[in-house]
Amino acid sequence: MSDETDGQKTDFIGSKPRPMSAGEMNEFLQKPWIAKIACLTPDGSPYIAASWYHWDGVAFWVVPRARSEWAHYLARDPRVHLLIDDPSPPLSKVICEGTAVVVEAAVGPYLDNGEMSIWNKIGTYHTGPRYLGERVNEYRGPKNVEPCWTIKIVPRKLTTVRYGFQWASRYKHPELIPDDEGRAEVTPVYYG
Repeated sequence: MSDETDGQKTDFIGSKPRPMSAGEMNEFLQKPWIAKIACLTPDGSPYIAASWYHWDGVAFWVVPRARSEWAHYLARDPRVHLLIDDPSPPLSKVICEGTAVVVEAAVGPYLDNGEMSIWNKIGTYHTGPRYLGERVNEYRGPKNVEPCWTIKIVPRKLTTVRYGFQWASRYKHPELIPDDEGRAEVTPVYYG
């Protein structure tokens, strides 16, 4: 298996972790991954939810149902982290540290003025087709009556990584790696 790094083919097993380019990140985020959303409960405990998302090139958009606990948590405390990853080798991930902005709070698919709600537009034009393909109308029709939130997550920091099988140097302990004669500066102690 090989990986392409800056136009160069490399052996996947030997490829080192590296950040994604902006183009790679945008392409990666257009795939139907599930976002893991971390926020805080009122007592400060961590809470994680899984959600479809839409990346517009600047911000993430998520659409929790009206009674989703995490929507209420984000409305109370807008600090949020997202993890979007591909668990299949070569592993890739985008981590977003951001601020949640409530754009619509528990509204139906159509507003009082007859316009589609933002969450309805996101589902109709972006997440529905991306996650469900040709079966989008089977889901969108009967589910499109319940109120939902529209939450925009504005990144403060984006971290991207494409992994090979080598660890990033910051995780390595060179003193534990044996030299050509099988000796290491430190002999690890194993428990268990």
